[in-house]
Amino acid sequence: MPPGADPAGRSGDASGAGSGEELRSVARRLATGVTVVTSGTGDAVHGMTVSSFTTLSLTPPLVSFSVKVGARIRGPIETTGAFVVNLLAAEQEPLARWFADPDRPTGTAGIEGRARTAEAPGGGLLLSGAVGYFACRLDRLVEAGDHVIVIGAVDRCQTLRPATVPVLVFAGGGFHALGPRLPG
Repeated sequence: MPPGADPAGRSGDASGAGSGEELRSVARRLATGVTVVTSGTGDAVHGMTVSSFTTLSLTPPLVSFSVKVGARIRGPIETTGAFVVNLLAAEQEPLARWFADPDRPTGTAGIEGRARTAEAPGGGLLLSGAVGYFACRLDRLVEAGDHVIVIGAVDRCQTLRPATVPVLVFAGGGFHALGPRLPG
């Protein structure tokens, strides 16, 4: 077997790390929930589709997500110290696509006409139709490679729609509705 060859037939360097494209190829097989994170107030409000959201701790209640260094959402989060994570329903796929578009307008122009909203105290918007939300205070930002991990302390959260409403997930490079629970 040639030096550095993997007996399982995998590619990558000797450390086991592959290229960025290999990492992306494997990672896209992992299904993730789809959220829209909002922050800011008035004309300085901004929203962004995020699929890296996760709960981090129950005590204290913490959540996290990551964004590319330079993401526009970082400014409003740092300015207000607050953000809202909206968990999207499957029928909100067009909204997820809109907030994922880096060329959409900023401020209220980027949101008006797309979804009914309500301002959250502290900053950010609650999007109508979401299955739930987490309203958070910024706990810290952690620089990690070409991304920033945003950690938030949960001030309040709420389920807004029945459990029968399918949530939106992202896997294999596309959006999907979470299907029925498997038996067992």
